[in-house]
Amino acid sequence: MKESKTPFNVLESIEKHIEALKPLLPKQAIVGVGEYPIKTLLKEPALNREGTVPIFIEKSSDDIYKWIPKEYKAPFVLGFEDKDVDTHFWYDVLPSIAKDTSIIESLKKKTTEKLRGAIIFSSVWDGVGSAVLPSLINKFQKQSIDSLSIAVLPSKIQPADAHFNAYSTLQMCLATAGSTVLLLGRDELETFEGVDRKGVQIKGNTVVNYLLDLFLAKESLVGEISELSRTFNVKLFSAVTVTAASYRVYGSLENMLNTAVLKPLLAFDLSSAKLLYVLLRMPANLKDEIPRAKIELEITNWFKERTNPQSIHISEPIYTGDMTDRIDIVLFIGGFDTAKMFSDWERKVSELKNKAVEKGYITGDWQILINVNEEPKPPETAAAPAPTETPPAPQTMQPTEEQKAAAEATVTESTAVLANAEAPEVSIASSVDLPQPVAVEQTTETDKKEKTKSSRSPQKPRPKKKETAF
Repeated sequence: MKESKTPFNVLESIEKHIEALKPLLPKQAIVGVGEYPIKTLLKEPALNREGTVPIFIEKSSDDIYKWIPKEYKAPFVLGFEDKDVDTHFWYDVLPSIAKDTSIIESLKKKTTEKLRGAIIFSSVWDGVGSAVLPSLINKFQKQSIDSLSIAVLPSKIQPADAHFNAYSTLQMCLATAGSTVLLLGRDELETFEGVDRKGVQIKGNTVVNYLLDLFLAKESLVGEISELSRTFNVKLFSAVTVTAASYRVYGSLENMLNTAVLKPLLAFDLSSAKLLYVLLRMPANLKDEIPRAKIELEITNWFKERTNPQSIHISEPIYTGDMTDRIDIVLFIGGFDTAKMFSDWERKVSELKNKAVEKGYITGDWQILINVNEEPKPPETAAAPAPTETPPAPQTMQPTEEQKAAAEATVTESTAVLANAEAPEVSIASSVDLPQPVAVEQTTETDKKEKTKSSRSPQKPRPKKKETAF
């Protein structure tokens, strides 16, 4: 038996060694959109990890390159000022990003395998973030790539145009297939305080990096929450977060959640929530003390005490090898009532919304009217029509005597009308029912010009109607 096992173990060892030598192919895209998210992400070089494709999008690509540390692996960078695009409002940027294919093409070059998902971290108070977020969701969805978006909403003290951009992008996301958006408030992020698994303080928006590290540790996260979102048609979520809480200090998961709910990452109506997805990370040495059945019971009871849920999904915990008792929990809470939040925004941005309606960018119920087709449609093969000097059939047919008499009468009448009218709308010849309009070729020069204009007018490409891709 020993002799038979030895070759098998050696071969297995060789296979594992060869597998380890293979370059790790990217499996997930991490997209930072806007100055605020990009600079937040760059605070943590741990995000410069194997298996991810970083993508940064901002007004100026030059600025992005200035922010990136030398040790950071080269991301894909897209800047809009390079294209002379005004970036103040979303409707200035939307046509350009919607038609851009460089992001998807870059991802195809980065990996030969299909990405398992994409996480988009975007501020939505400026023109770039508010336009790029729904467009990227749409692009990934068309490639059958699930995405989870983290949208940072503006502070209460930011001006009305910031709130107009933010509210607009939420409306676009709600109308975009494949949207799963985690809403975080800027004010709540800036005042956040917690600790990481090493006991080091987490302060301010760096909590996003901590959460992102947790999200990436769960390979199936994006797919699972996207499926939940599609099943119940819920696209907007917010979060209650526990960061590295000591189980021995708190005594129970319920006590951890009771503390965390006092400092949510967005003010929302928890009592109206319908969906719950739970992501949890804990040391493996706590498995016996806190088995999965206990985890599910405690969290389910806690949530049901506060709302009447439609569905609760508690994922398999992420187990770590450290010897601490620290537990991370993220509750993705969806299906809450947005009526008050949206009505406050409607009042705040009503003036800017009315101007956008007047300019034809949106309708009163937030339908997008801007032409955002990825490939501009050419004029309907008017590109090479036969030059239509004259209708081909009339030149080969000979009129009858009756047709000649009728045509001559027509010429006389139309000439008289042209002489007395400044801008005739329709030539009288058009109302005569002639089998073959040969007589038109025998009219005056003025009549010929009118005929030429009318014969060529259908060939001009019609102006495109504004339409929406959402």
